[in-house]
This record gives sequence, structure tokens and C-alpha cells, in this order.
Amino acid sequence: MFRIYILRDPSIHYWRAAIYCRGFWFLMKPAIIKKIIGDLLDNEMNHIKESSSAQSGDGHAAVSEGVGKVEALCEHDRELMIEFSRICVRRLGRHLSLKFFLSLFGHVLDANVHKEIEKDSLIIKHAAAWFDMGKNRTDMDVDGLFGKTREIDDEFIKKLATSLFSIEVRYDDFAEIRKKRILLFANLVFDLLLNWQDTLSFSDNMKNTYPENKYREVLGELLHLYNVETRMLSNSFTFHGPAGKIKDLFAEKLFATMEKTAAEVVAQYTRRLYGAGGPLFVR
Repeated sequence: MFRIYILRDPSIHYWRAAIYCRGFWFLMKPAIIKKIIGDLLDNEMNHIKESSSAQSGDGHAAVSEGVGKVEALCEHDRELMIEFSRICVRRLGRHLSLKFFLSLFGHVLDANVHKEIEKDSLIIKHAAAWFDMGKNRTDMDVDGLFGKTREIDDEFIKKLATSLFSIEVRYDDFAEIRKKRILLFANLVFDLLLNWQDTLSFSDNMKNTYPENKYREVLGELLHLYNVETRMLSNSFTFHGPAGKIKDLFAEKLFATMEKTAAEVVAQYTRRLYGAGGPLFVR
């Protein structure tokens, strides 16, 4: 049994890594610790992402005559979330004080966004099925959908178990935030399907559904609610040893970076969809 700690050496103003094993301390270069833990987390995160990919396509009926519509919206969300996460992680890596922390737990952030995409797909497909049955959007079982997203979270957390940190998720803390996001997604699905024309592309159907300012508002709110929930969720993580102090700094930087990046990504997606064109920025 061993434990890994992140230590600061005041004589050289640098972070060191150490292993405590059987009553002895062994100082090691951060690169070595990074390699050891990185290999362990790589295996686990790959398993999580494979499980997420396998589960994302089952058990939830899409619109019977419009699978393409629903899948197009799921793909729009997947592309948005992956691009958003990629830019956030890269920007966080520019902070010297966070580089070591990010190198160890960047795997978790990557797996987390795929888990979020799975939940978004679940919500989109349920809303589309509800629409296909001719039911009113206001009668959707939001509490039931919230429970299903919890199941995805619980499975993710179970596979994420590690001696580096412990997790105790307090769902009640952010339940209303998530339910608000579920309703926002449901309204987007209903609005899009109500206005859908089979002769038009997904982009043209989106433009016919929402004017530019409304699209920007909806997309911005979806990302903002995700950012708020992520910030609240960070309180559920307890990092053992001195790494806990880095976690607090990381959580603050993460939220600020996510909010700034969200505004820029939304602006880019809006410009691309409504006429200015051009690829998403890669800064």
C-alpha cells in the first residue's frame, strides 16, 4: 500500500512529488509520478469512454420518422462540447501552477465531457420521443430524466474510484440547475422538430427555428448551466494531502476559463451558422 503526495520545496520554490510506502518517504521527479499515475488513469478512462460509447446508442427511442433530425442535434451537441472542453483544457495548461495537476487529472476532464455528451444525448432522445408521441412538452417527466442522468453519473464515479481522491456527490446541491438545463434542451428539441422541413439541412432548419439572437441565448445558457454545475460538482471531490490546495485553485481557474471560453465558442458557432462563416478558432 502506498500513497502519493504533492509537496512544495520552499528552498527552490518548486513542486515535488513523493511516494510514502511502509513508513518511508521516496522523493521522485514529478515526471516519473506523472508517468506512473498517467498510465493507470489512461487505462481506466479508456474503459469509461468505451462504456459511454456503448451505452449512448441504446434504450432511448428517437423520433421514428426522423432519426436523422435527432442524430444531427446530438452531433451538434457532441461537436460543441468536445471543442469547448478542448479549448478550456488547453487554456488551463497555460497556467504554470496548474500544469502538474492538469497532467495528472486531465484524463478525468476528458472522460467527464464524454459522460456529459451521453447525458445530453439521453435528454435529446427522450424529448424527441415525447414529441413523436404527440405529448406536450410541459408534461415531460423532468424528475425522471434527472434520475436517469444520475445513473450515468453514478456509473462514471464508480469507475473513477482511485486512492488519489474521494468523491461524495451531493446531487441536491445542483438538482435545480440540472433540471433547468434539461428543460432548456427539451424546448430546443420541440422547437426544432415543430419547424423541421425535410428538404432543408440541419443548419437551415436551425436558422428557420431561431433568429440569431435566440440561438446565441439558448446555446450560451446551455453552456453556462453546465459550467455552474461543474463548479458546484467540484465541491464533491476531496483530494488527499497537499494536492487539496491545488484543487481549490484549479476549481477557481476552471470556472473562470469555462465562462470566458463559453462566450467565445457561442459567438463563433453563431457567426458560422448565421452567415459570417469560418472555422472555429483554435487558440
